[in-house]
Amino acid sequence: AEADVPTEDSDASADEQKIVEDEADYVDPQRAQELRLEGNDFFKAGKLHDAREAYSEAIYLTPLDDKKDKAVLYCNRAACMQKLERWDDVVGDCKLAIELDPEYVKAYVRRSTAYEAQTKWHDATEDLKKAIELDPSLRSKEYKHLAVLEKRAQEQFEKDKDEMLGKLKDLGNTVLGKFGMSTDNFKLEQDPNSGGYSIKYNQ
Repeated sequence: AEADVPTEDSDASADEQKIVEDEADYVDPQRAQELRLEGNDFFKAGKLHDAREAYSEAIYLTPLDDKKDKAVLYCNRAACMQKLERWDDVVGDCKLAIELDPEYVKAYVRRSTAYEAQTKWHDATEDLKKAIELDPSLRSKEYKHLAVLEKRAQEQFEKDKDEMLGKLKDLGNTVLGKFGMSTDNFKLEQDPNSGGYSIKYNQ
């Protein structure tokens, strides 16, 4: 009889089985739930470091399959980091929460707040838009805030664009200078019909 040759699928399922078996050695959903409640109490009492530790341990004890529970714990831990103004950690934990539950509105709102604190206006705008898309009831509360973020994102885009064009112009002048020309010899003209640009050379 021919020996059974394991396929890639069976290897993958064997790996998954091993993860489940390894996980069974330490997961404890009941204790994780207790720690989550303890974390909530610590958070309300302003004991942020204790809350963070409780949430971290609860994350470790929560099974991988309990994605929504795990997402809530990451978002709760992000709330501790938000109070401590550790914005990179807020972004990191919210990212993990969203990966586990892509429709988790609170995680998008919290990450938007963190991006805003980091003056990453475009990212803050996109996350708030996503939250409103998932929960339209937020629009009435957040529409003014969203308008401010969109305005700042546009201003940032224009500033970045101007800086980039300035750098390109400097580079262009360095190269063209070797030929006795400068970027002032070239003019960008916009086609009113297509909106596209063409470059016109002036002696």
